Amino acid sequence: MAKPSESVTLYGDKAELFREIKAEMADRKGFEPGNAETLAELMADWHQQNRR
Repeated sequence: MAKPSESVTLYGDKAELFREIKAEMADRKGFEPGNAETLAELMADWHQQNRR
């Protein structure tokens, strides 16, 4: 059975910030991550910092 999915669209400053973060990740990794991979890494970092 297919798992549920979510779709996100960013505009303006939020889209620009996402592209900047993605570019920094690409520099660090040596390849350009996809949008899903970029968001997954951001969520993992947030979760790790905010886990109680």
